[in-house]
Amino acid sequence: MHPFRNLLLISLGRASSFEKDPTSKDWELVFYMAKMQSLLGVLYDGIIKLPEHQMPPEDLFDRWSALKDEISRIHSAHEAHVSELEEIMARLGLSGCILKGTGLSHLYPKPERRICGDIDLWVKGDRDFIIATFRRGGYPVHDIIYQESKADIFEDTIVEVHFHPCKMYNPFTNARMQRWFEKESPIKDGTPLTYPGARFNAVFCMAHMFRHYLEGGIGMRQMLDYYYVLKVLDPADRESVMKTLKRLGMKRFCGSVMAALQYNFGLEDEFLLCPPDKVHGKTLVSDMVKMGNFGVLDKRNYSSKDETPLKRFMRKNRRVFSNFKDYPREIFWSPFARLSQFIWRLFKGYV
Repeated sequence: MHPFRNLLLISLGRASSFEKDPTSKDWELVFYMAKMQSLLGVLYDGIIKLPEHQMPPEDLFDRWSALKDEISRIHSAHEAHVSELEEIMARLGLSGCILKGTGLSHLYPKPERRICGDIDLWVKGDRDFIIATFRRGGYPVHDIIYQESKADIFEDTIVEVHFHPCKMYNPFTNARMQRWFEKESPIKDGTPLTYPGARFNAVFCMAHMFRHYLEGGIGMRQMLDYYYVLKVLDPADRESVMKTLKRLGMKRFCGSVMAALQYNFGLEDEFLLCPPDKVHGKTLVSDMVKMGNFGVLDKRNYSSKDETPLKRFMRKNRRVFSNFKDYPREIFWSPFARLSQFIWRLFKGYV
């Protein structure tokens, strides 16, 4: 077993020690992979469970420990920012919910170990109204696209304001998805801020992973998030969640995710949404290792300084079409969705 995967299982309480004592070189590789997968905090909990003779070199342990403390500090800052956001939303008369990271960290045994990125805020209402409301409140909104924008609220944390939680390239599938989001929305009128439940996250997080897998890549942090979502999902909701994922064209991807969850994290059969697709799951596991968190290691995502908009359009489409064989009904619509997005942004003055 690879020492990185071994330490991951130790961190989750599924193993007590390494099968083979790791060398200093092994530890440097594990540290690098943990960093690229944004799992430094989670894996720290595995390290402190190790027997003395399997501990990492002292200098590496000290570096790891310092980064763990920094991760905890950032998590505390995010929690404080969410509280501030609730006050801001109340003052602006808006209602919304926190998507992804900060909310999902609450599912972890130690939330402060999950590395935080942006704060994703889904706000209920018309896009133009939401943008105007934030701007009137003194918070500049920019980088506006179909489903989201960025709002300058905090100096040290990016806030992404979502008009839609996620989207698909396929316009017919996307319409179904948006109807489902509206129907299952956890946002309540008069409540400034809330968090989605497991049923909503089981669909939304799968769609989010699918989208990023096609566009740029996903890593193990997103997969570990989903592991914890499935752990708290009501068994009575599994059938309806899977039915929704099928209707949204994610049956094959879901099977791959189930296989990856079992291989990497040892997820029990009782928590699976569908039978694992071991063939496509093997590809997904390999891609996650090669791509890193959100595709940080995937050279297909790298842009050059002299890249023109046309070259960027072509590069991104080549990246997406590399998965055409497995997901043709979604990927076929990619260039049309990108082109229509550009025209829409141009018409609205967002380019």
